[in-house]
Amino acid sequence: MRGGVRLGLVLTALGAVALLAPMRKSGLVLAGAMPSVSLNAAQAQPRQVEETTEKAVARDYAAAWQAMAEALDQNRTDLLAASFIGTANDKLRAGIEQQRKTGLHQRIVDKGHTAEIVFYSPEGSAMELHDTARLELQTMDGGKVLHSENATIHYVALLTAAENSWKVRVMEAVPEGQ
Repeated sequence: MRGGVRLGLVLTALGAVALLAPMRKSGLVLAGAMPSVSLNAAQAQPRQVEETTEKAVARDYAAAWQAMAEALDQNRTDLLAASFIGTANDKLRAGIEQQRKTGLHQRIVDKGHTAEIVFYSPEGSAMELHDTARLELQTMDGGKVLHSENATIHYVALLTAAENSWKVRVMEAVPEGQ
Protein backbone atom coordinates (compact mmCIF):
# COMPACT_ATOMS: atom_id res chain seq x y z
CA MET A 1 0.00 0.00 0.00
CA ARG A 2 1.34 3.43 -0.90
CA GLY A 3 0.83 6.57 1.11
CA GLY A 4 0.00 4.85 4.42
CA VAL A 5 -2.12 7.01 6.68
CA ARG A 6 -2.08 9.90 4.18
CA LEU A 7 -4.61 8.03 2.07
CA GLY A 8 -7.05 8.51 4.93
CA LEU A 9 -10.44 6.91 5.23
CA VAL A 10 -10.59 5.73 1.62
CA LEU A 11 -8.07 3.03 2.38
CA THR A 12 -9.93 2.11 5.54
CA ALA A 13 -13.16 1.83 3.59
CA LEU A 14 -12.27 -1.38 1.79
CA GLY A 15 -9.02 -2.62 3.24
CA ALA A 16 -7.05 -0.29 0.96
CA VAL A 17 -9.57 -0.01 -1.84
CA ALA A 18 -9.97 3.44 -3.35
CA LEU A 19 -12.93 4.24 -5.49
CA LEU A 20 -14.27 6.52 -8.18
CA ALA A 21 -15.79 9.91 -7.41
CA PRO A 22 -18.54 10.87 -9.81
CA MET A 23 -19.39 14.43 -10.64
CA ARG A 24 -22.44 15.42 -8.60
CA LYS A 25 -24.92 18.25 -8.46
CA SER A 26 -28.03 18.14 -6.28
CA GLY A 27 -27.42 14.42 -5.65
CA LEU A 28 -27.65 13.41 -9.32
CA VAL A 29 -24.84 11.78 -11.26
CA LEU A 30 -23.83 13.95 -14.18
CA ALA A 31 -22.88 12.50 -17.57
CA GLY A 32 -19.37 11.08 -17.87
CA ALA A 33 -19.16 9.63 -14.35
CA MET A 34 -18.44 6.05 -15.48
CA PRO A 35 -14.72 5.22 -15.13
CA SER A 36 -12.65 3.89 -17.99
CA VAL A 37 -11.81 0.17 -17.71
CA SER A 38 -9.43 -1.41 -20.22
CA LEU A 39 -9.87 -5.17 -19.79
CA ASN A 40 -7.64 -7.91 -21.20
CA ALA A 41 -8.92 -11.50 -21.05
CA ALA A 42 -6.38 -13.13 -23.38
CA GLN A 43 -4.51 -14.97 -20.60
CA ALA A 44 -7.52 -16.15 -18.58
CA GLN A 45 -7.29 -19.72 -17.28
CA PRO A 46 -8.51 -22.42 -17.18
CA ARG A 47 -11.03 -21.37 -19.80
CA GLN A 48 -11.42 -18.63 -22.38
CA VAL A 49 -13.63 -15.65 -21.67
CA GLU A 50 -16.37 -15.16 -24.25
CA GLU A 51 -16.49 -11.73 -25.91
CA THR A 52 -19.94 -10.93 -24.50
CA THR A 53 -18.79 -11.93 -20.99
CA GLU A 54 -15.68 -9.76 -21.31
CA LYS A 55 -17.83 -6.75 -22.25
CA ALA A 56 -20.24 -7.43 -19.38
CA VAL A 57 -17.38 -7.73 -16.87
CA ALA A 58 -15.82 -4.44 -18.03
CA ARG A 59 -19.21 -2.70 -17.80
CA ASP A 60 -20.10 -4.16 -14.39
CA TYR A 61 -16.63 -3.55 -12.92
CA ALA A 62 -16.78 0.11 -14.02
CA ALA A 63 -20.27 0.39 -12.52
CA ALA A 64 -18.97 -1.09 -9.26
CA TRP A 65 -16.23 1.55 -9.05
CA GLN A 66 -18.82 4.23 -9.74
CA ALA A 67 -21.16 2.85 -7.06
CA MET A 68 -18.34 2.59 -4.50
CA ALA A 69 -17.27 6.15 -5.16
CA GLU A 70 -20.79 7.47 -4.84
CA ALA A 71 -21.27 5.52 -1.60
CA LEU A 72 -18.02 6.89 -0.13
CA ASP A 73 -18.65 10.42 -1.35
CA GLN A 74 -22.20 10.49 0.08
CA ASN A 75 -21.65 8.15 3.06
CA ARG A 76 -24.52 5.96 1.79
CA THR A 77 -24.31 2.20 2.21
CA ASP A 78 -27.54 1.66 0.23
CA LEU A 79 -25.66 2.42 -3.00
CA LEU A 80 -23.54 -0.75 -2.67
CA ALA A 81 -26.12 -3.54 -3.12
CA ALA A 82 -26.24 -3.47 -6.92
CA SER A 83 -22.50 -4.13 -7.29
CA PHE A 84 -21.13 -5.72 -4.09
CA ILE A 85 -21.58 -8.86 -2.02
CA GLY A 86 -19.54 -10.68 0.59
CA THR A 87 -16.32 -9.31 2.02
CA ALA A 88 -16.13 -6.32 -0.33
CA ASN A 89 -19.62 -5.20 0.71
CA ASP A 90 -18.89 -5.74 4.42
CA LYS A 91 -15.63 -3.75 4.33
CA LEU A 92 -17.16 -0.89 2.38
CA ARG A 93 -20.11 -0.67 4.76
CA ALA A 94 -17.75 -0.57 7.76
CA GLY A 95 -15.65 2.14 6.10
CA ILE A 96 -18.69 4.28 5.38
CA GLU A 97 -19.89 3.89 8.97
CA GLN A 98 -16.45 5.04 10.15
CA GLN A 99 -16.62 8.05 7.82
CA ARG A 100 -20.05 8.98 9.19
CA LYS A 101 -18.61 8.99 12.73
CA THR A 102 -15.81 11.38 11.74
CA GLY A 103 -18.04 13.64 9.65
CA LEU A 104 -15.68 13.32 6.68
CA HIS A 105 -16.10 11.64 3.31
CA GLN A 106 -13.91 10.49 0.45
CA ARG A 107 -13.92 11.60 -3.13
CA ILE A 108 -11.89 9.72 -5.67
CA VAL A 109 -11.27 11.05 -9.11
CA ASP A 110 -10.89 7.97 -11.27
CA LYS A 111 -8.28 8.31 -14.00
CA GLY A 112 -8.77 4.81 -15.39
CA HIS A 113 -8.13 1.12 -14.89
CA THR A 114 -6.00 -1.39 -16.73
CA ALA A 115 -7.27 -4.82 -15.73
CA GLU A 116 -6.51 -8.39 -16.71
CA ILE A 117 -8.66 -11.47 -16.12
CA VAL A 118 -6.28 -14.16 -14.84
CA PHE A 119 -8.79 -16.81 -13.74
CA TYR A 120 -12.20 -17.73 -15.10
CA SER A 121 -13.82 -20.70 -13.37
CA PRO A 122 -14.67 -23.75 -15.48
CA GLU A 123 -18.42 -23.32 -14.87
CA GLY A 124 -18.25 -19.58 -15.62
CA SER A 125 -19.47 -18.37 -12.22
CA ALA A 126 -16.38 -16.57 -10.90
CA MET A 127 -13.31 -14.73 -12.09
CA GLU A 128 -10.22 -13.09 -10.67
CA LEU A 129 -8.88 -9.91 -12.16
CA HIS A 130 -5.81 -7.83 -11.50
CA ASP A 131 -6.35 -4.09 -11.80
CA THR A 132 -3.99 -1.14 -11.91
CA ALA A 133 -6.06 1.91 -10.95
CA ARG A 134 -4.91 5.50 -11.42
CA LEU A 135 -6.73 7.67 -8.90
CA GLU A 136 -6.77 11.03 -7.22
CA LEU A 137 -7.76 10.47 -3.58
CA GLN A 138 -9.40 13.36 -1.75
CA THR A 139 -10.38 13.52 1.91
CA MET A 140 -13.31 15.93 2.20
CA ASP A 141 -14.98 17.88 4.99
CA GLY A 142 -18.23 18.94 3.37
CA GLY A 143 -17.16 20.66 0.14
CA LYS A 144 -13.64 21.43 1.40
CA VAL A 145 -10.68 19.28 0.30
CA LEU A 146 -8.56 18.51 3.36
CA HIS A 147 -6.05 16.36 1.50
CA SER A 148 -5.51 15.30 -2.11
CA GLU A 149 -3.06 12.76 -3.47
CA ASN A 150 -2.49 11.03 -6.82
CA ALA A 151 -1.90 7.28 -6.55
CA THR A 152 -1.50 4.20 -8.69
CA ILE A 153 -2.88 1.25 -6.75
CA HIS A 154 -2.88 -2.42 -7.72
CA TYR A 155 -5.92 -4.53 -6.83
CA VAL A 156 -6.91 -8.17 -6.94
CA ALA A 157 -10.67 -8.58 -7.32
CA LEU A 158 -12.90 -11.64 -7.25
CA LEU A 159 -16.12 -11.22 -9.22
CA THR A 160 -19.12 -13.54 -9.00
CA ALA A 161 -21.86 -14.02 -11.56
CA ALA A 162 -25.19 -13.00 -10.00
CA GLU A 163 -28.62 -12.43 -11.50
CA ASN A 164 -27.85 -10.55 -14.75
CA SER A 165 -24.53 -9.00 -13.75
CA TRP A 166 -21.12 -9.54 -12.21
CA LYS A 167 -20.71 -8.49 -8.57
CA VAL A 168 -17.52 -7.74 -6.67
CA ARG A 169 -17.12 -10.24 -3.81
CA VAL A 170 -13.52 -9.43 -2.78
CA MET A 171 -11.28 -6.49 -3.63
CA GLU A 172 -7.89 -5.98 -2.01
CA ALA A 173 -5.02 -3.64 -2.69
CA VAL A 174 -1.74 -5.52 -3.18
CA PRO A 175 1.89 -4.45 -3.53
CA GLU A 176 3.03 -3.94 -7.11
CA GLY A 177 4.02 -7.14 -8.89
CA GLN A 178 1.72 -9.51 -7.00
